[in-house]
Amino acid sequence: MGIFRELHVLLTIYKCCSLVPYVPPRPARGSVKSVYRCFRLRIVLALGVILFITWLRAQILTEYSLFLNSLSYVMWLLASTVDTIALSLLLIANGINVTHYGTLIKLLDRFEGAIDRWPSTATTVNRSPAYPPYRWMAMVGVCLCTVYYWYGFFSNFEPDISLVLQIRWELLLVDVYVVHVFLLLLAMGRCAKRLQSMYGETVQRADVTNLCAVLHLRDDLLHCVTLVNRIYGTLFLGISASMLISMTCIVYFDFVYTGLQFYHDQPYLVEHSVMLLWKCVLTGGLLAVAGSIQAITQIPWHCTFESVHNRPLAAMVDKLHYKCLFQDVRFTAYGLFTIDSSLSYMVVSSIVTYLVIVTQFRQLEVDKAAKRMGRS
Repeated sequence: MGIFRELHVLLTIYKCCSLVPYVPPRPARGSVKSVYRCFRLRIVLALGVILFITWLRAQILTEYSLFLNSLSYVMWLLASTVDTIALSLLLIANGINVTHYGTLIKLLDRFEGAIDRWPSTATTVNRSPAYPPYRWMAMVGVCLCTVYYWYGFFSNFEPDISLVLQIRWELLLVDVYVVHVFLLLLAMGRCAKRLQSMYGETVQRADVTNLCAVLHLRDDLLHCVTLVNRIYGTLFLGISASMLISMTCIVYFDFVYTGLQFYHDQPYLVEHSVMLLWKCVLTGGLLAVAGSIQAITQIPWHCTFESVHNRPLAAMVDKLHYKCLFQDVRFTAYGLFTIDSSLSYMVVSSIVTYLVIVTQFRQLEVDKAAKRMGRS
């Protein structure tokens, strides 16, 4: 079974939450358009709910307008707003790319079906590692997300503050969606590695027919990478922005706000440490699986060519060599940066930059407070 069949129940729940326009790999006739139409209506409804809750939060925050003069409160407000914007943009991107998502499901299902039907003893023996328990991994990921946010809610619950400000449901939805993307990238990376072994077997047997089939599968997998970059580019940008703002708030509250001293008993230390660990786990998981797709460009280097005496076969191998030399197959955020390397560099460099900026603003805040005390 492939990833979309393993995650059928979870993707159905995501579809009800307007997160993915999921359609089974082999749907009934006439049902695809109706599913897409209903999904777009759900997105409009979800955006309306988000807009209403944001307006309600703004109305409640007017009662605490005194805190808007504090940079500390503004930083918290910025961190809570980024994830709401990321979720809204994610829903809009899903509505725009609804047909591309259906194409991605069909291509991956066809690819995994070709692996199942591949006539090879080696592939049959080693088939189990290519199909990890996606269903159980998804359940563990969703449970971890739920436990983390229940912990955050109860550990920071304040009876005097409205629940609308304390229930951060948009964070839970985004992180659960990240679990789905993590499993998708993992499945595509394993498909690329399986393609290596299939290619080596066809070259060793000098089987031109099966080599043509492998090359067609390679083109399908390259198309899947393009679709992932188009569909999930907004998510990749949202993850980087969310981690950037979260890290900035951690640095501000736990380091700058305490006068550049790290006390063990300062407030928010445990909560922010857990949040830092959680963000690192999510981002690190994507970074760990995103680089495996480069196995597509490493296919020709994992087999020997001593047995390539067939001229048509040798010509196809040489052509694939030239393709792999000039192809850079990576998961990117709309081509702005690659997920496997540039994301970590951008986050670290941005944290350092924001640390300097926030330190300067903190000094301005202290100077203003000193001037007010002097006037009084």
